[in-house]
Amino acid sequence: MMNPSLFLALFCLIQISKLGFSFEEKVQRHEFVSVTNFGAVGDGKRDDSQAFLKAWEAVCQGGSSNTKLLVPQGRTFMLKPLAFVGPCKSSSISFSIRGNLVAPSYTWYVGRYPTWISFDSISGLVVSGGGTIDGRGSLWWGKVSTRPSAMHFNGCNGLRMYNLRHLNSPRNHISLSCSKDIHVWGLRLIAPGDSPNTDGIDISNSIGVDISDCIISTGDDCIAINGGSSFINMTRIFCGPGHGISVGSLGENGEYATVEEVRVKNSTFTNTQNGVRIKTFQNGSGYARKISFEDINMIASGNPIIIDQNYHDASKNGRVSSNQNCHLTQSFGEPWSKSLNGKGVKVSDVRYTRIHGTSASDQAITMNCDAELGCADIVMDHVNLVSATSGHQVFASCNNAHGSYVSSQGSCLTTG
Repeated sequence: MMNPSLFLALFCLIQISKLGFSFEEKVQRHEFVSVTNFGAVGDGKRDDSQAFLKAWEAVCQGGSSNTKLLVPQGRTFMLKPLAFVGPCKSSSISFSIRGNLVAPSYTWYVGRYPTWISFDSISGLVVSGGGTIDGRGSLWWGKVSTRPSAMHFNGCNGLRMYNLRHLNSPRNHISLSCSKDIHVWGLRLIAPGDSPNTDGIDISNSIGVDISDCIISTGDDCIAINGGSSFINMTRIFCGPGHGISVGSLGENGEYATVEEVRVKNSTFTNTQNGVRIKTFQNGSGYARKISFEDINMIASGNPIIIDQNYHDASKNGRVSSNQNCHLTQSFGEPWSKSLNGKGVKVSDVRYTRIHGTSASDQAITMNCDAELGCADIVMDHVNLVSATSGHQVFASCNNAHGSYVSSQGSCLTTG
């Protein structure tokens, strides 16, 4: 007769072994829906778009039994522009990109809202897997006036995106719009430093976005926070090359734009054109407020700290307005589409805390604020920057900027 304790141990081992299926076994057991089951070839040449759409339909409309779409490892799937559209029957959908996605080897007509791969109206979407997304942007840079973003998420509440590599988008690598409760982490976004408008992550009309532990090396803003966005947190961002992390630009073409509750913390900027920046157009309206930059390390940043209320975009080639048909309302109850007849975008309640490192320019701090609006409640707390060039001194320049400073180089602020 078997010892009861031994029997119990063997029973537990058997049950555990049943849970230990390999990833391949899970695919075979239909826990994942593979795009190859719908005809995707994955040779990097033939168009696999229709197979992806069929697999998406099976996952999105299949109910709770199959909610995980698989792009298998070891293959490269060429996709023409396509859209994955919800709503889906399940409250959570997994899009596992373990292989590679590559854009066509030619340019195409992009339409009004240009995107290579878009996700629309999908709640609870999880995009991950360790694969690579290559937008083949060099086909577009300097040659085509209107260029597509590589990947756009619109109306995707509860989005989770992590553990992916994005290469060489024609324009923005990732755009987030009209969404709430987004978490993004563990991404690597790469494009040449001279590639035009290749922002890493662009956010517009979204509430509650957390981005952490990302390496972003592109030709434009590493992260840009545009109008209609609030409660945006960025932590452990490694930015460079690129144009830094920007709030704005806001108020283009006289638009009303608001951004508030933005926090950048524990991040490093290396050889960036700018560091932490707020940029607004003179003829716009709205506000940018309750913004903080904390524990930031600058390594030869061209303009480590800058507020520019007289912004002029000299490189609009390929840019498209971030305005979408979005009905989100900000947490403070004001619709983003309101107009104030171009009275200016008010900048206030901005805090810079423990920012240190080196500046590639002698002017390490620039506060270029509007003569009528000014910038209010600016706080410099232990901001200490030195020149990246031996023997040079750095200085701060402030116009119409009001606030206070503690152990900082922000002495050009108007206090009192």
